[in-house]
Amino acid sequence: MPFFGKKKKKQDSKSVPDLPKLDLALTIACFAFLIVDTALFTQYEGSHVVAELAVYMLVTAVAIAACRAAATAMGRALSTKEALAAPRNLRKFSDQSWQLVVHVLMTAYEVLLFQRNGWEWWTDTTTLWDRPWQDSGECPPDLRTLYIAQLAIWFVTAFSHKFVEAKHNDYFVMYGHHVATLGLVSLSYFNGWQPIGLSTLFVHDSSDIVVDLLKMVNYLGYDSKSGLFLAEGFFAVNLVTWFLMRTYFFILKVIRSTIPKDFFAPGWGEVFPYPLSYYVLLARRPIRSPDSKHLFFSLQTPVFFAMLPCIRVY
Repeated sequence: MPFFGKKKKKQDSKSVPDLPKLDLALTIACFAFLIVDTALFTQYEGSHVVAELAVYMLVTAVAIAACRAAATAMGRALSTKEALAAPRNLRKFSDQSWQLVVHVLMTAYEVLLFQRNGWEWWTDTTTLWDRPWQDSGECPPDLRTLYIAQLAIWFVTAFSHKFVEAKHNDYFVMYGHHVATLGLVSLSYFNGWQPIGLSTLFVHDSSDIVVDLLKMVNYLGYDSKSGLFLAEGFFAVNLVTWFLMRTYFFILKVIRSTIPKDFFAPGWGEVFPYPLSYYVLLARRPIRSPDSKHLFFSLQTPVFFAMLPCIRVY
């Protein structure tokens, strides 16, 4: 079955584990999410949303290819001789460049959504759960656009990781990360928990910008050996931004808001507007409608959100 894991691809590392069954399982999971999301979009919002997702995926794939081509030429012109001596540096630079573009564009759009909301979801996390449209499933168009774009990006990223890009030594870690992210985005959207999804995406996309820049200058050879110290500089900045966004704000704005106010010590859970009894009711509520029956339920969403920073290993 070469299509699902035994087809040989170029490898950037000799230490990539040979795990065809895991490769197959992750690939099946990607296609399963695509099929389930398509079915749910068709059932609840119409086939035009599926067409919109398909267009976004096509645009994403074309944009990634164009960005890679441009970045390859740029990297060849800007890299040091020492960096160019290792061909994989140029290849990894081009791969990282389109991720930088994605993270910058998504962060800008997420900031725009927060601004339209008056930053209420960020400053008062009790409002993450009390929007009337969260139960009806009528997501605001601009917020739905974010989710469609994120799903398109992650589906294309997952399939590119599997079928296009050279395998790195973290191939399975990153493949698992892509699958988990697809689960996160899908579950939060179809459960009506888009506001907390926006906060989570903002925390991760914004912090990834510095990570992308750090990797790119490193692939160019702009480190202490070149006398520029850019890699070391971005590493220092990343220590601060990563801690602030992935540790401090993620816990304060996302994880804490999923804790019922009577679940832990007084004061810690007060940002969640409902008692534990209501939280249990949310956990038993099926996707979209009390009368519908599906495999995914609301309780899974905060669990997946809590898993995200652990899965995003680079």
